[in-house]
Amino acid sequence: MNQIFTCCLFLISGFLPQDSGIPTEVVQQDDPELKDLVWNRYVTKNFTILSINDAQGKKLGETIESLKSSSLTKWGFPDVKFSKECRLFCVPNYSLLKKLFGLSASKVQFRKELNVVWVVSDGDLGNSIEPLVTQIALSEYEIVHNTSLPFWFKKGCSGLDSNVEDVKKNLKLFNEIAKKEQFSHNAEQMFLSTEEEYNKQSIDNKKTFDSESMCLALMLRKEFGEAKLQGFLRLQSKNKPEVVLKLIFGFDGFTQFEKKYISYMKDLCGDIYDEKTPDFYLQVQSVE
Repeated sequence: MNQIFTCCLFLISGFLPQDSGIPTEVVQQDDPELKDLVWNRYVTKNFTILSINDAQGKKLGETIESLKSSSLTKWGFPDVKFSKECRLFCVPNYSLLKKLFGLSASKVQFRKELNVVWVVSDGDLGNSIEPLVTQIALSEYEIVHNTSLPFWFKKGCSGLDSNVEDVKKNLKLFNEIAKKEQFSHNAEQMFLSTEEEYNKQSIDNKKTFDSESMCLALMLRKEFGEAKLQGFLRLQSKNKPEVVLKLIFGFDGFTQFEKKYISYMKDLCGDIYDEKTPDFYLQVQSVE
C-alpha cells in the first residue's frame, strides 16, 4: 500500500538538487499547478519512489528492481544490493520539474547519505528512467565491489540504455562529425577521461564525448564480446589502460586502437544514418 504526503513536505526536507540555485521558499503553494499536489510513496528493496501520478508510482514500484538488475547483468556484472537508498522523485511534466526542483531535465545526484533521481514521466516512463537507473546501478556496483569503472564506460552504458530510437537519433546526429573525423577526444583522452574534466567542457564537446562513449562501449561489447570487455574493466581499475588494451584486445597502443575505433565510428554512424543497422545490434542483452 502506498503512502501519500503533501507536496512541500519533501521540499523542506532537503531534496532540492544541491546545485539548483533556488531556495525552498520560491515554491509557492498558491500556484494553481502546485495546489493540492501530493506525493505517492512506494518503497522497494533499493528505492523509495515518490510520484505525483499514483499509477506511474505504482508501476515504477513493480518494475524498478528488475530494471536495476538488468542494467547490470546485461553488461556482464552481477546484481548488487545498494549500499544506500536511492530516492526517486517522479513528476508528470517539465513545468513541475522546474517549479518544484529548479531543473529543466531529468537528473541523477550522488550524495553521501543517499542517491537522488528527478525524472519526468511525460511519455514512456521506462524509457525515461532506464538510463538514470543505469547510472545509479553502476555507481553502486563500484561501491559494493570496491572498484572503479571508466568514466567513458558509465556514460556509454547510460546512453545505450536509452530507447533504441533515441540511440539511433543521437548517433545519426553524430554521423557528420564521425564522417569528417571531427572528434573532440582521441582514444587516449577517452580512456583517461574523468568526470571532473568532462564537467569543464562545452556543451557541444560533452555531446560529442557522450556519442563517442556510446560507440566505444558498443564496439568493445559487440565486436570483442562480454568476456573480453569484462576482463578489460577488471584489469583497467588497477593498471594503465594502454597496457590492458594490449593484454586483452591485442592492440599495441592507443594509436593502433584509435585507427580501429575511428573506422568503427564512421561505419556504425554511417550505417545508422542510412537505416542499415538492425535494432538488435544497438541493444545490449544479457548473455545466456
